[in-house]
Amino acid sequence: MWPDLAKGLCILLVVLHHATTKHYAGLVPAELAVVGDAWVGFSHLVKPIRMPLFFLISGLFASGALHRPWRRVVRRVAGPYYLYVVWLLLLGVAFSVERSLPMNRTQDLGELALDLVFASTGLWFLYALAVYFVLAKLLVRVRTTTVLAGAAAGSALALAVPPEEVNRMSVLVNFVFFLAGSRRPDLLRASAGFDRRRLLPALGVAYAVLAALLAATGAPRPWDLLLSAVGVPAAVLGSVALSRRPAVAGPLAWLGRRTLPVYVLHMPVLALVHHTVTTLDAETVPGLLMAVAGYPLLVTALVAAACLGLHAVLLRARMGFLFELPHRPRVEAAGGSASGRDVVHV
Repeated sequence: MWPDLAKGLCILLVVLHHATTKHYAGLVPAELAVVGDAWVGFSHLVKPIRMPLFFLISGLFASGALHRPWRRVVRRVAGPYYLYVVWLLLLGVAFSVERSLPMNRTQDLGELALDLVFASTGLWFLYALAVYFVLAKLLVRVRTTTVLAGAAAGSALALAVPPEEVNRMSVLVNFVFFLAGSRRPDLLRASAGFDRRRLLPALGVAYAVLAALLAATGAPRPWDLLLSAVGVPAAVLGSVALSRRPAVAGPLAWLGRRTLPVYVLHMPVLALVHHTVTTLDAETVPGLLMAVAGYPLLVTALVAAACLGLHAVLLRARMGFLFELPHRPRVEAAGGSASGRDVVHV
């Protein structure tokens, strides 16, 4: 259960990040600016964990397909890229009208064409899934240590000399985590048996101390990879620990199996919230508590729930093609049935 649970945590952190940095930070009254800064700071604190963990789990789910023939894994590539193109066009139209929410937008047809080749919008995760799988499969015969070392060097270089768009940098940086999950699934699965009582607190303290040191010294961005090297194993162990608590594990794992609709829908839903809530009332005690502590979490929960509800409505309206590459019917071979389609985990 823990990989799905980890995905559930990751998607909530993604929504919280956008709810905090793109919406809440602009609503906080001047006298509570330190609170807004604290929430933004927390979002940046978990950045070296949030997407690297997501890609580590995605690599784990893709590991079994790396050794299959190309003809049997076409959907592993076509599926996420199809979804990327569909939602790039849909959200491109939506956010050409909605201009107040701060986010990466395609400004014209030239940028749209470039985004089809190298993602720069918030949909970059889907693009990366397709590209990462192709690269991982092409490199499947290269020694794991060599591949991981090369990918880590590429990540460090991308952090040291980043492209102008932060999402394009993320595409370059996170390949190493997908590779780690796809090349060493045995190590990830074995983590369930690690001694979490000692190792998890030690990793948590090490992460906090290292993050503080890097922030205080203004260390170059490639050092963020060291934070990920500490924080991602801690997050894996934490996910395993949470999976032992049914009251928490069940809902998070359930959400973790439904991350795609939340991922593609949460920004337009957040845009609606952004136009609905234009100020926070901090003059009353309940309003102050909400502004200080509750609002980002409340928005995260409401946006995720709204995305899942909208997803259910769209499926009932027979618009499942928005969330899955349409499956071409296959004629059953004589004496047997057609092989099942390859499931894309997002």
